[in-house]
Amino acid sequence: MTVWKRLRQLLALLRGLTFFLIFAFGLGCIFAVVTFPLIGHTFGIAAMIIQQSVSKQATGNWFPDRFPRSGVLRYDPAKAQPGYTLYTLAPDLSAHLIDMNGREVHRWSPPKEQAVPGGTRTVYTLFGLLEPQIEGGHLFPNGDLLLVYEVKSLGIPATAAVKVDVNSHVIWRSEAKVHHAIEVVGDKIYALSARGNRRPARPRDPRLRGLVEQRVVILNSEGKLLSSHSLIDAIENTTNMRLEDAIDVTQLPEPSLHANSLDVLTERTTHFIPGAKPGDVLVSLRNLNMLVVLDPDSDKIVWALRGGWRLQHDAKMLPNGHILMFDNQGNLMTQGRSRVLEIDPVTGGIAWSYSGTPDDPLDSGDNRGGAQRLANGNTLINESDAGRILEVMPNGSIAWEYVDPLVTVQYGQKLISALGLTATRYDASYLSFLGGHATAR
Repeated sequence: MTVWKRLRQLLALLRGLTFFLIFAFGLGCIFAVVTFPLIGHTFGIAAMIIQQSVSKQATGNWFPDRFPRSGVLRYDPAKAQPGYTLYTLAPDLSAHLIDMNGREVHRWSPPKEQAVPGGTRTVYTLFGLLEPQIEGGHLFPNGDLLLVYEVKSLGIPATAAVKVDVNSHVIWRSEAKVHHAIEVVGDKIYALSARGNRRPARPRDPRLRGLVEQRVVILNSEGKLLSSHSLIDAIENTTNMRLEDAIDVTQLPEPSLHANSLDVLTERTTHFIPGAKPGDVLVSLRNLNMLVVLDPDSDKIVWALRGGWRLQHDAKMLPNGHILMFDNQGNLMTQGRSRVLEIDPVTGGIAWSYSGTPDDPLDSGDNRGGAQRLANGNTLINESDAGRILEVMPNGSIAWEYVDPLVTVQYGQKLISALGLTATRYDASYLSFLGGHATAR
């Protein structure tokens, strides 16, 4: 083959490559016009993938360790609520049950290939380079544990909920892909889902177009899907509120409502929410700084509230009719950005709050956080990004403080593992699988 012939072949190849690049660029422009609100999110995911491959902190599961040691740092037996505390370690995919002295009495740690099947791990985590994480779970008296996992590396966090037995063997995986939060009510499981069995119809209101689908799903006790309820549809179906006015997709940190907690209303709590009934679901919409109540029967929003909180997590009804939540970035005082709020849903007023002190702030960024009101009136707080759990008395004094022990060092900096979304205190009488050990301890 002559030199000129080879040169002509090379020029033909370059022309073909140029045509392909122009064609691909044209398709990209068309895609950008059609899906404009998603473009920034797509580039954000690409940047996140690169960052996570070189930095543990970019995963949102590791943070600078600010404590001198781990374990129980403070404990006043006369003022703390006795029991056992369940927490999860986000990057370790493990759940831990500890006593009041910080001793681990049980651990659940299913192998990663069981918790997140191989196919899912390959597609969502770039062949294992980017890891899944665990958010939280529900503990049954016999030691079975229902766990929620997420895989955020490609911007598709939802994956199957997994129920494991006391020995960490998988019992079942849910049909629906779920994320963030679950609640077990009788023989039903309520969960948040990023994807349903179908893609929703194009929203009528242009302000809702481009939003990633968010749903509340109801499962049976075996993880089978009973019903699925679109939050976007519920907003559109609501005619007595101006919910769409609060949504500007171009101004959101991501094209999503970012539902991150749910709480099913009961006979006791429902009458505190105007227009609500038992079985309705209180949902936290993080990106709107909003709480809403969804009626699954009518697929409408029957109540909504915004206040001074920002990027909140773990909103739940209290027996007194107030709502307890972890406010991630609403604190404007000199200490950390975060605080725990107890609010009156009728007036929106703050009935109680805790934000720590300037020397010992509460700060969990925008990443997670939770709170549980205990039987003695204290509040158990999960400061996830700090790897810390606090039991705080009504006057703000600390009755119990625990720091998780999972740490690592990267680039010379000591990092601590983030906790999952929630930490839960269980009474010893509930944990039948521990037998006499629970009563003795």
